[in-house]
Formats: sequence, structure tokens, C-alpha cells
Amino acid sequence: MDDKGEVVSSFDIDETLALQIWTKGMSPRLVVFNKIQNSRKMIRLSWLEKLDRKLSVKGKKRGESIEYSLHDLLPSLQRVLSEYAVYTSFKPRLWKFTGLLEKVLHTPVIVTAKGELELLSEDKRSSLWIADMTGEKRGEGSFRPFFPLYENYEPLFINGCIPITENHRNVDDLFKTGIVRKLANLSPARWYHPIQWMAAGMLLGFSFCEEDGEDFIDDLWREPAHLILNLGDARMKKIDCKFIAYARHFDSLPFIELRTSPDSDKELLDAAYARKRRVTFGEGVFGDVGYTVTFFEHEDGRMAIGCKPKAATLRHKGDIIYAFTVSVYEKALKDDSPGGTSDDFFTVEQLAGAKNFEIWTQRLTPYLSPILGFA
Repeated sequence: MDDKGEVVSSFDIDETLALQIWTKGMSPRLVVFNKIQNSRKMIRLSWLEKLDRKLSVKGKKRGESIEYSLHDLLPSLQRVLSEYAVYTSFKPRLWKFTGLLEKVLHTPVIVTAKGELELLSEDKRSSLWIADMTGEKRGEGSFRPFFPLYENYEPLFINGCIPITENHRNVDDLFKTGIVRKLANLSPARWYHPIQWMAAGMLLGFSFCEEDGEDFIDDLWREPAHLILNLGDARMKKIDCKFIAYARHFDSLPFIELRTSPDSDKELLDAAYARKRRVTFGEGVFGDVGYTVTFFEHEDGRMAIGCKPKAATLRHKGDIIYAFTVSVYEKALKDDSPGGTSDDFFTVEQLAGAKNFEIWTQRLTPYLSPILGFA
């Protein structure tokens, strides 16, 4: 262990094990302190995301190994993390980083040609707002929400948009209209709490929604005042795009099922699904490897997507299945297309990303809820 760092919180589990949080001013580490062996092992917090894992330490006897389940250790982990948040500069940094992330995620893409609205690139589709400057009057346009407007949202907008005048079309101009704060107040579970989960998880060293952000994490601590982030920044490992998919398809998430299967083709064919088409997605869409993706439909209006990894992955066993109704999928196609052509491949990636983001926040909830004050 680096002597320049310090243990800021500690809790004795029993006569063998103590859990500690160590830091030297950047992202913290969990320290597994074996009191019998007087040995310490540092672990990044991303290791804690799967509560079915077990921690193994050497016992007193030769060859003896003592196992602790993360589920049983959870109250102790919550305690040391909460103490860490209180006794360090974590919370002030969290509020600043949350504000920065919020601006990045709400950055509008600027469109000046009408034809572009119908054929938006994938990068521009991965945004929550379009600064539509395609009108005849120079410097005038509107911020168009690139997410479905439900009945309780409509009073916040003028004809479904926020007017732009005098070419005030950037993210600061959007925030000055007050619409971002109004959305957060109307539905914090959709528009604000997930951004705090992101900020806290990234700063503490959890994964970037299963992606490894280790190199970027320490940058977040070194120069936060000078940190420049943009929507689609490669250092974000697409966690920004997954949040945008989550926010856009928020109301559909309860109707999307994700499960693993030893053989997705066999399981779905045995369940009377019909195979429709098969495509290949490269790594980074569904996981850290490429996937062969097969579309299935059932005569009762359900559909499913079976995803077979093309190489070994540690993220799951077997195949992945996403299941939902055809009506959910058709709605998603529409919500991902601002009046233009729909894109099956893009929407499949969006639904998968949205569901994975939801599951990631659920995995972090036991650790972050005592710090953030909400579940």
C-alpha cells in the first residue's frame, strides 16, 4: 500500500477481517485487511457491483480460507463508504461533477438544414435536444426535445418546443430557459437522480456502466476545475449515450425484460418464437465483445432479441435475451427518429443501453443510497 495515502474509514468485521477505505486524494480503494496475516489488499470499488461475489481471506490454520459474501458484508461496506463521504472532500466534488455532467448530457446538437433532420447521424441521434435552426429567420429557431413529451410535460413547452432567439442556441442558453430544472423537479427519477448516480459512481471508481473507466477516473480528481467534457467523449465509454437512451425510453423500461440463457436460439424457438433475421454488432454495443444478434417474433405480439457473444466475456454466462412487445419496439423506433427515417440497429442499441443503464444503477444503489440520501 502506498504510504502517501491514508485510511479514512475502517470497520472490524470479526477477529480476522477489517474493511477500510483508503485514498490519497483521488478515487478511493477498498482495503481488505487480514488481521491474522497482517496483510492488506486494495480493490477498486467496481469489484463490488455483483453482490453474489465472495471475498476470501486466509485463516489461522495452514491452507485455511474464510469466505464472506458481499451480501453479508453490505452493511459494513455502506458504513465505511458513508464515513469516507463525510470525512473527505467527496461531496463538494460530487455536486460540481454532477452539474458538469448535467450540462454535458443536455447539450443540444445544432441542425441548420431541413434535410439533416430526416437523416440525422448516429452521433446526433444520441442527444436529448436538437437546436433546430432550419427556419427562414436568421438566428431564430427552437430547442426541440428529442424524447417523448407526455401530457404532464406539455405545459413546460410552447407547441412542443422552447423558442430560440438571437442565435442563443448552446447548452448555457438552454439552461437559462429553466427547462432542465423544471424537468428535474417534475421527474427526478428520470432527469436528476441517475445523473447523480453516474457522478458518484464514476468518482468512487465503480465501472462506467460495466465499461472500464480506470484511466479517466483519476483525471476527474486531478483537475476538476479545468476538466472539459463533451457529449460523446471517448473517455466516457458511452455511459453518456446509455443515460440518454435511459431518459428517452424511461417509460418503456418496465416492459423490457433482460435475462441470460445457455442457448437463446433454442430457448426462443422452443417457446414458439419465429426467427426473422440475424445481424452482427461489433464490440461496445452489447458488451466488451462482438455479438451475433437474432430478431425473433411471436404470433401473440411479443418479440425478442437473442445476443450470442462471438468471444469469451466475463460479464455474463451464455447468451443475453432482451424481450418486449412489438408495440414497445415500434414506439422506440418512433422516439429515436425525429420525424425522419427509423433505424432498427440504432434502436436495438438504444434499448439495450437503456436497460443496461437501469440495471447498473440498481447494482450501485446499495452502496450509494446512504451517501446520496435516496434509493
